[in-house]
Amino acid sequence: MFRAVAALHRSGVEVTCVLTPGDVEAARREFPNMRTVLVTDQTSVDQALAGLTRNALDLRDFDAVCSGLEFCLATAAVLSDLARITDRAAFGAVAMRDKDVQKALVRAAGVSTAQCVTVSGAADVAAHPDRFPVVVKPLSGSGALDTFRIDRRDDLAEYVRTTDTKGPWLVEEFISGAEFQVDGVVRGGEVTFLSLGRYLENIIDIHDGGLVGCIALPPALHAELFENAKVVARDSLKALEHVDGVFHMEVFVRDGEIVFGECGARVGGGRTDEVVERSFGVNLHDEWVRGVLGRPAAPGAPGAGGTNAVHGDMHLYAPQGLVREVPTRDEVLARPGVVHVELKITPGGTMPDVTSASYLHAGVAVISGADDREVESRMKELSAWFAASVVTEPSPSPDGP
Repeated sequence: MFRAVAALHRSGVEVTCVLTPGDVEAARREFPNMRTVLVTDQTSVDQALAGLTRNALDLRDFDAVCSGLEFCLATAAVLSDLARITDRAAFGAVAMRDKDVQKALVRAAGVSTAQCVTVSGAADVAAHPDRFPVVVKPLSGSGALDTFRIDRRDDLAEYVRTTDTKGPWLVEEFISGAEFQVDGVVRGGEVTFLSLGRYLENIIDIHDGGLVGCIALPPALHAELFENAKVVARDSLKALEHVDGVFHMEVFVRDGEIVFGECGARVGGGRTDEVVERSFGVNLHDEWVRGVLGRPAAPGAPGAGGTNAVHGDMHLYAPQGLVREVPTRDEVLARPGVVHVELKITPGGTMPDVTSASYLHAGVAVISGADDREVESRMKELSAWFAASVVTEPSPSPDGP
């Protein structure tokens, strides 16, 4: 979040930030002159409006309303439309969040994507065509939380009956093939910059202990794949009415065909921003701000300023439990190829079960190498070393020892 706010400040605008109490201390320390509005729930339109009113702020006095946070995109778009700053921004935000709406729009535009249906209960499951395997997920979820491959109708019925998430859910065709990450900049409906990254393992595999990591591919070595991805991105973004800003898209490559997976109107997670800037010289947060403010893209050819090295980012994992010992940041940076690291756990904290969602981790790292194979090798070595270096013990039971 703070990288997006920092980019807004760099652009020279006056920023008012709607925050929850847990974030306000860090925000005021990082941006001491920034005006803050406190709410319980940043995703709530009525709380945002009430917070502004409590602070004697009129929504109509703002030149832009935006968010770099996935779950706040629709909120910001609704407020922007209410203030007459934008028109139909709320529709675009819904198209970027609801996975059923999203797939219907891109399919209608001729983009290949999974067949899908929305189910809300046992009756819908019983009527579902007998075509398995399928993937089931919340309609507006993220990070593969509660997203699973299911091979039998009985297992689908069990998921609907027992999952903690409330329906409806999306049930979609399982797409075989390798998963890729597409990040870029769109201006006037045309993709002006695109980065293509190969996941080490498909994201859904985290539930089986898969490693979350992605390596940015050099365009010169994958020219045809880049060109095809650019066409899919352009057609998908037009269908979703996201014509100015940044985007983060996931696709599958199946028998040479690119199949649309999902898309968000935001900078990609992990340290996608670091990887893109180190690889291509493009700051996605600054490009996001230019899109929000209606300013032209940065002068010069996008991507002029990266390095010849290949970069990737990955999540660092550790055994679940109460954390006793963690390698220092300097120790992680000393590992082969590591150029950036952020640690999320400290002694005394708790390491969660990282197989639940892709955003759960002990830290993130950016790794460089001469080519994607060296980066992948270094990622796997770092992952094994870090997990073995963290000391944890079982967390105390809430009912006592």
